[in-house]
Amino acid sequence: MGCAVRGWSTLGRAVVAGLTVLLCAGVAPGEAAAGSAAEPGNVMAWGSNGGGQLGTGTNLTYGTTPGTVCGSAPCPKPLGDVVAVEGGESFSVALRSDGTVWAWGENTSGQLGDGTFTSRSAPVRVASLADVTAIATGSNHTLALRSDGTVWSWGYNPDGELGNGTTTSSGVPVQVCAENTGAGCTGFLTGVTAIAAGHTHSLALDAGGGVRAWGGNVHGQLGDGTTQRRLVPVPTVLTSGVRSLGAGLFWSLAAMTDGTVRAWGDNFYGYLGDGTTTERTTPVRVCAVGTTAGCTTYLTGVASVAGGEDHSLAVLSNGGVRAWGHNDSGQLGDGTTTDKHTPVRVCASGTSAGCTTFLGGATAADAGFRFSVTRQADGTARAWGANGGRLGDGTQTNRSTPVRVCAPGQTAPCSSLLDGVGAVAAGFFHSLAVVGPRADLRVTITSDAPVANNEDLTYTITVRNDGPTAADNVVLDDSLPGEGRFVSATPSRGSCGMVPPVGSSDTVTCALGRIGVNAQATATIRITVKATTGTMISNTAAVTSGTPDPNQANNSVTLTTAVS
Repeated sequence: MGCAVRGWSTLGRAVVAGLTVLLCAGVAPGEAAAGSAAEPGNVMAWGSNGGGQLGTGTNLTYGTTPGTVCGSAPCPKPLGDVVAVEGGESFSVALRSDGTVWAWGENTSGQLGDGTFTSRSAPVRVASLADVTAIATGSNHTLALRSDGTVWSWGYNPDGELGNGTTTSSGVPVQVCAENTGAGCTGFLTGVTAIAAGHTHSLALDAGGGVRAWGGNVHGQLGDGTTQRRLVPVPTVLTSGVRSLGAGLFWSLAAMTDGTVRAWGDNFYGYLGDGTTTERTTPVRVCAVGTTAGCTTYLTGVASVAGGEDHSLAVLSNGGVRAWGHNDSGQLGDGTTTDKHTPVRVCASGTSAGCTTFLGGATAADAGFRFSVTRQADGTARAWGANGGRLGDGTQTNRSTPVRVCAPGQTAPCSSLLDGVGAVAAGFFHSLAVVGPRADLRVTITSDAPVANNEDLTYTITVRNDGPTAADNVVLDDSLPGEGRFVSATPSRGSCGMVPPVGSSDTVTCALGRIGVNAQATATIRITVKATTGTMISNTAAVTSGTPDPNQANNSVTLTTAVS
């Protein structure tokens, strides 16, 4: 349904102050692309936070494992009901299931779309925009596709990447003009099914599989055979047969309906995958794995594509991933740091150079500033390349083969993984994920022991939710000791509506309702002990909820007490 773009600053080629990466859109039924619509969930973010792009309510520090994005300042709850995310240079954007768009991070060019140029460390709603079905971010501009097939844009606009016929930046959404119109558009672009954005260029896919492009074109990234910038959309030479789109810094990618890939624009490090470093103003076919310049066999079986700061990715229909371009930080994932001008297979996690097993099960991929991230079919995520926290493995160590993204709150080496991932996105030095409902509930018991025969013993049972999302319909079952007689049960929330008769030895059941992330509920249960000195009595508490729990090992606990 949607496509993704990422934004960055360039380090290697000091041409621009910021750059973009884009992911694809318009994928076939049953497939997903980075930034595509997922089941509604909360947003997690990790990596650099200098502009507030992690959405934690502050722009301090960074995260080497995922953390929860706030719903709003001052962060009373997480940003939920999100179906797609995108990362720009130092900002982030989320699409909610109600069709509204939210943004946070740096806003010096109006890229948050809230009508101001004030940076935000927690999400704000994009002004006057609804019925959105897909989003895409460039380095400092954003695109939104509405359900009526129109495209809206906001943010930085030095090369006309907003497509409204001007070079004036905008802090609120403006509508993209129709093809070949001028400033003060006499009509607007319609019939669009997917969008994508590069550093200062934008792309749109129509229902017939044709591509429109606008914005910067110094390297031929618009694909119209020229290097002339365009302030409104122009047709590319690809008028049909395109399945999904992607964009890198100054180049563009198209996955075709026949499973091949076309690429055009800048090719300094071999981003176009044709075996050369020759710039192209019209599309060329990406070569097959193991070929060289002048190839006569081509990459096939591709479902979606993505471009980063200096490398390209393709996700195959069978879940494999291919990569090509610059590789100084291991961003190609083949276990080396050697540039590749034609595609290579991405290695499996835990392998090294010369790997003979390869990454599979990928349903989406995105490329950032010299790193890559995938969403896996099992709901986990993988990442590789330059790190500094953006790989989410609890370290800052670069990785030339994929590592597993850790669960929130973990430290390296992580014992649990991020789970329930529905979508991923890569920004400049940060990563994003939509995570479906997952709540790690943890139960503990304390008592006021010591206790003697015929004395009362009070248990305090605490249920804590370690997240990453709220837990609904939480139920606590406490199995009383056979040597105890029930007296009372008092919960901090909800009710203990199913309790045994006073004086019996049975199970107390408390309905605790909803427990938010990092919140807790308690139940205070009192019994009278009926046991001789030296007897060991045991109380077992167990918790369940209507929200999937990724770690059930801490869902029950037993406390044994000696009668004195």
